[in-house]
Amino acid sequence: MRDTTPHKFSIEALNRASASQAVAILDRIVERSVWLAQRAAAARPFGDVADLADWLEAEVRNLPHDEAVQLLCAHPELSPPDPAAMTQASQLEQGRLQLLEADTALSTQLADLNRQYQRTHGYPFVIALHAQSSINSVIEDFNKRLKADADEELSRSLGEVVSVMRARLTKLSGIALTEAEL
Repeated sequence: MRDTTPHKFSIEALNRASASQAVAILDRIVERSVWLAQRAAAARPFGDVADLADWLEAEVRNLPHDEAVQLLCAHPELSPPDPAAMTQASQLEQGRLQLLEADTALSTQLADLNRQYQRTHGYPFVIALHAQSSINSVIEDFNKRLKADADEELSRSLGEVVSVMRARLTKLSGIALTEAEL
C-alpha cells in the first residue's frame, strides 16, 4: 500500500487547532483511541514533538489497568483476516513485513499465535513493527511474550504502543526523535 498520509503535522498547528481539529490530528498517532487524543488535546500546548511524545508516554505508562487494556484492544492483531479494516498507518506498518498478504502457513501460524495471546493476556499482541527486522524476529518475540507474567507483559505492551506512537510522530512531523527519546 502506498503511503498517502499528508506530512503536514506540526506542533504549531496542533497547538492552534480547535479541540476537535486537534483530536483529528492526533488520531493518526493514537490508533483508534479518541479518548487518548482528547486528553492530549486538552493538555496542549506542547513545546515541540518530543514534548508531545513524552506526554503521550507518561500518559500511556500511567493508565489504570482497564484503560491500558482498552488502549491495547484498539490495536489490530498481526495479519488479521480483514487487513482493510485496519488504519492506514497499521496497514503500512504490517505491510512492510508482508503481513497483509502472508502465505497460508504464516497466516495460519499467526492466527494461532494471536488466539493464544488473546486467551492468555486478554488483548491483542502489540509489537512496534518499525523496530523489527524480519517476521522471524516478530514470531520469536511473540513466542517469548506468550509466556510472560501478566504485569510484565502489560508493561511491555504499553512500551510497544509508546514506540509506535513515537515512530508515527517522527514520520508525520519529519522530525527525528533521538534514541534517548525512542
